Amino acid sequence: MENLTIIGVIGGVGPHAGLDFVRKIFTNTRAPRDQDHLSCLLISCPSIIPDRTSFLLSDKNGEENPAFGMFESAKRLYGAGVRLATVACNTAHAERIFKPFCAMVQESFPDFVILNMLESCALNIKETQNVRRLGLLATIGTHKSRLYQEYFKEEEGFTLIEPGPEGQEKVHAAILSEEFGIKAHSHDIKPRAKDLLREEITRLCNEGAEAIILGCTELPLAVQAQDFSVPLIDPGLIAARRLITLVAPEKLLP
Repeated sequence: MENLTIIGVIGGVGPHAGLDFVRKIFTNTRAPRDQDHLSCLLISCPSIIPDRTSFLLSDKNGEENPAFGMFESAKRLYGAGVRLATVACNTAHAERIFKPFCAMVQESFPDFVILNMLESCALNIKETQNVRRLGLLATIGTHKSRLYQEYFKEEEGFTLIEPGPEGQEKVHAAILSEEFGIKAHSHDIKPRAKDLLREEITRLCNEGAEAIILGCTELPLAVQAQDFSVPLIDPGLIAARRLITLVAPEKLLP
């Protein structure tokens, strides 16, 4: 019988990033016909998931934790038959958010597997790429939570190179500015956002980065790998390919 496993994507964090994640699943699947594609469900309910960075930079807790909105999305996916999903957001993987989210899922739905996007990214880099000095572009929330440091430790031989405070502010603005940010203009990326990101990637390369992690799911919408001299690592792409491997490895494109 044909594999009827449904891949779930918790989107809305942000909406265009979730849409892009599903596109990555489609474009990395060997599917000569419509019927050969994998079954996917994207849920995008941004109004019930508070801003992740604002939460991480505050001392808020309780119901203001984005984990609760993420869980509501997961609950709806589960009700639709999904048993394997991921959250299409880097910052949402910060421990203060992702740990209680996974605990709620595990308690309510023990057979629901949530793929950790950052964990799959770290494993892929360690197994397939000969790099040790990694540049990181991300939201301020991701930097402040030291999220990627959990996966690329100095004692394991890795050096994580981050922009300074001013550079982090520029990248954050490129993502979140209402005037020119990627989230506000995902359908028409503004030159200002591209210029700020290009400037910081160049700076990280000059500081010795051998590859750049695009540590926000909006960033791949604005930068292209062929424009830079070092590899750009997209955790969303790696996670999408991992999901295909888990469901139907024979359908994964090279």
